Amino acid sequence: MAIHKLPANLRLTGIDNHQPNQVDHAARTQKVLTPRKSILKLHRRPNSIAFRPLTRDITDRFPLELVRLVIDFLAHDWDSLSSCSLVCRAWHPFCRLHFHHRMTVHPGNASHFFEITKSPRLGIQENVHHLVVQKQEHVVDHFYLLHSTPNASPTTAKPAKTPPWNAQHTTPRPFEVSHILSNATSLAYITKLTLQKGYGESSAFASHLNDFHYLEELEIRSFEFNSFSDLTSVISAQPNVRRLALTDIAWGPPQSAHETSSAPNNHSQIQTRVLPNLRRLELFMERQAELFNWLLGRPTIPSVEYIALGGITEVDDGIAVSRFLRSLGPVLKHLRLYTPNRISQVNLVHNTGLQSLKISHLHIGASDRKSTRDRPTSAGDEVCTILSQLCSPHIAEISLQLLFNEPECFATINWSEVSRMLSLPRYQKLAKMELRIPKLKRWMSGFITKALPTIASRGLLVLVNG
Repeated sequence: MAIHKLPANLRLTGIDNHQPNQVDHAARTQKVLTPRKSILKLHRRPNSIAFRPLTRDITDRFPLELVRLVIDFLAHDWDSLSSCSLVCRAWHPFCRLHFHHRMTVHPGNASHFFEITKSPRLGIQENVHHLVVQKQEHVVDHFYLLHSTPNASPTTAKPAKTPPWNAQHTTPRPFEVSHILSNATSLAYITKLTLQKGYGESSAFASHLNDFHYLEELEIRSFEFNSFSDLTSVISAQPNVRRLALTDIAWGPPQSAHETSSAPNNHSQIQTRVLPNLRRLELFMERQAELFNWLLGRPTIPSVEYIALGGITEVDDGIAVSRFLRSLGPVLKHLRLYTPNRISQVNLVHNTGLQSLKISHLHIGASDRKSTRDRPTSAGDEVCTILSQLCSPHIAEISLQLLFNEPECFATINWSEVSRMLSLPRYQKLAKMELRIPKLKRWMSGFITKALPTIASRGLLVLVNG
């Protein structure tokens, strides 16, 4: 049998004559390389039994107290709260409590607020517990309040656009705090009230504060009153207040000499006890001496257990704070002092019930030396002065932020005396001694640890860079 060889130009392209099975191999390869379907897609319908909710016989056995704990755990998860609110009528009030816990009123939504409070179908009056009244929509710096010119004073400034207060009237009504609070009386379960960004305010809305019978916390921020008597009338209007926080508060001079001489006497005759239930006082403002002297002039001083103070810059403020702390005596449990420039006037000897003390921005070193060549001495050792004043056997936590005016001021602290004081019997219940030092060096940490071996060995010493 003769074998005929085909010419080169007649050979099949893409097929090697020496591999007759290449066609089948290429076909199989092409079949394998076809794109597969995505494994992320469900190729079959899921079983409906796996997604079926529990039967009512099982869910009825769960007490509502347990359901409320679960819903309270989802307080910040609004999607989950929305889903839970649609389960049944019993779950809906628990979810609505977290949706409408806080309500903020400003000139932009005042008209909508009036529609809600005047609605006969109002159903959130039991859920709103925190009301915020903000007279200015935009942030107003308190520096502008103190250093503004008479022509552009925020006291005389009014909002540019005020929403209409009634649909039947075309003229807008000014945004007044008294008008807002009078309409908010339908929200009878408010426990916290925040007033902020108000200028040139009087005590006209003080009478409305007495209508909130469950009010326990009163916050006033960035507020300017016409006189000091207006401020005292507002903060003493509600006797059930347990927490009072004043931040960036200012007031003008007395309107008349008669008000200066007779206002405190008239107020003491009207109300024998001012803030009888006050337990927490937070002040971050100037001219604190006037407020503390006013409290000390009352027949009975409130039993404040927690005090946080910031802005003690004047000598009169330091003296007034020291007098107030002395009058509290063992009642005071927690004290926070921020930027205490007049710490030398503050005396803690009489606060024998103190449990925690925190002082920030405590400057270490004599800054009023006559010459730069004079080396800093330990005459102004603020750390030893503070520890020597603490006579409370219940002290459990001490936190001091030390600011060294110069690198050499680190040596002004008598660390051996500090170690001796911390080993006294009155510090037996001490559970934490925190020292916060900005730009804390490694050699500083080692030196302090060796200088305070008693509390360091007990694990009570905490050194923080900051």
